[in-house]
Amino acid sequence: MPASPEILFVNMPPFESYFADAAPHLGMLYVMTSLRRRGHSVGYLDCSRRGTRRSQILDAIRGAAPRMVCFSVDTDNLYNVGHMSKVLKKEFGEDLLILLGGPASQGQPEDIMNAGVADVLVIGEGEFSACEVADALLKGEGRLEDVAGICYRTPEGLKFTAPRDPIEDLDSVPIPDRDFLPKDHVYEASIITGRGCPFRCTFCFEGRMGNKYRHRSPENILREIESLVERYKRPFIVINDDTFTSDIEHTKTVLRMIRERFTPWKDLVMFCEVRVDMVSRHPELVEDLVSAGVNRIQLGVESADLGVLKDYKRLNVKPDLVEKVVRWFHEAGIASIYCGFIAGGPKETRETLATTMRFAERLLHEVAPGTFECNCSFLTPLAGTELYARPQDYGLTLLDPGLKTSSNFNFPVVATENLSIEEINNFRGHFVDTVRDGVQRIIGTLPREKMELHIRLKREFNVSTMYSEQMVVFPRMQYYWDMVGEHAYEAASELPDSEILERFPTRVPAFTRMDSGRVTIRQGASDLTLSPIGTQVYGLCSGKLKGREIVDEMHTRFNGSAPPYAELQSDVISFVRSLDRNYALFLKDY
Repeated sequence: MPASPEILFVNMPPFESYFADAAPHLGMLYVMTSLRRRGHSVGYLDCSRRGTRRSQILDAIRGAAPRMVCFSVDTDNLYNVGHMSKVLKKEFGEDLLILLGGPASQGQPEDIMNAGVADVLVIGEGEFSACEVADALLKGEGRLEDVAGICYRTPEGLKFTAPRDPIEDLDSVPIPDRDFLPKDHVYEASIITGRGCPFRCTFCFEGRMGNKYRHRSPENILREIESLVERYKRPFIVINDDTFTSDIEHTKTVLRMIRERFTPWKDLVMFCEVRVDMVSRHPELVEDLVSAGVNRIQLGVESADLGVLKDYKRLNVKPDLVEKVVRWFHEAGIASIYCGFIAGGPKETRETLATTMRFAERLLHEVAPGTFECNCSFLTPLAGTELYARPQDYGLTLLDPGLKTSSNFNFPVVATENLSIEEINNFRGHFVDTVRDGVQRIIGTLPREKMELHIRLKREFNVSTMYSEQMVVFPRMQYYWDMVGEHAYEAASELPDSEILERFPTRVPAFTRMDSGRVTIRQGASDLTLSPIGTQVYGLCSGKLKGREIVDEMHTRFNGSAPPYAELQSDVISFVRSLDRNYALFLKDY
């Protein structure tokens, strides 16, 4: 990056995501490229590697001496960005400007601004708004109050400007310049071909980017794919948008141009998300995708119960259509069909969950053995979605609206009229265990050529599927030692009490069991069963709160019956040390 960029972007993705290390932040790259084209000096600090320390971030900012630091905010890093903004203002003074943007901006702008001390938040698409903000604050050209689509801080409070319309001509936005990315790290070759969504699923916020699907021209998309092939040499290209197959003729044109330009496996392999309803109406799309090099797809299935699907506004993906489309892709020889399910949906019951489990097993064992794989996440209503705004209409109780306990959708935050949070949590563990065990049984029965597809994806493109992964015996411990060791985070036993209170206790990803208010942490050398109070503290160890803030939160939860504050603080510190000794959390410092 430039020796002294005026503007420095800092990427702070969720800690629990295994994929964050290699995924470039496309949203940031788009905005940075636009700012540089506008004439601003821009630098990039990528902290996506999970062991990045706060001191490294501060040293980098100190060395770059920017006038403005920018962060992208999502529901998982909202609190961390807020904490970091306070650190930066304290460390470098009020003259350092802090600009925020990102996917959470449209659903919870006040929450984002109130979590920290940022100066400006860009709401929605940021390429044009960020340029105008930078012009006003760094060049003295224009005024913030005239920039559409932002919220900014004044002595009188937060001020919102008029909304900014979605960008209609996406070709007018420059292709992201990957020269911003550090040269010493291997990044995923991912692209976005369109924005907005014509569908209105009640759990999803994609429609907030506009309910009209806007796509780049096929020629513009092909230029970026050509640059990725040239840059990465035989890349696995990830098409990130949820709506790639929403406009069938556009999709077919893009695929035809890719087929005419490249040879699958020789030049590239691709991933994309596929809408079941669109493929069901246009079965020829299966061959179009596979022949263009798509060898892994993702389908949003969510549930096999029609009542749950109706409340999701997803009756266009009924189980019979899903089964038909999965079978088509399996017979076409695709390597991997990944399906996503959700536990804890509207009016969910034991019976609806059982229906979903049976359906997943049928797809795994009978419809597409050796091709089908899946996972199950918890329903996590996000600010700005219909389920968040009106949970009572869907039989839901939001137990953690601020998502202090949620990380990467891997911790339950809602209950239904018929299911407790414990039952929903335990179903997900049962679902994952059942699928994993099923895959292990299937592997030994697969034809050699089927398994070879998974091996090639791993060996030649570094893409793991459930069939190529070998399950480690103690994944909780493996993750812990990835984070705690030489040149990484210290163990709690190496830190004084005062430092533990300033660190951010962060759960090691592990499946748990809940029963009678107690959580049992699994996937270690031994299971660890916590008391009801310990279970509450463990839930707060999401990496979003300092140890001191966890003490404060627990003190509030006792509602006047808490022990003396010093005693409670000592108990929390001891508990954190115990979890650390049992490989259940680590202590990050931002």
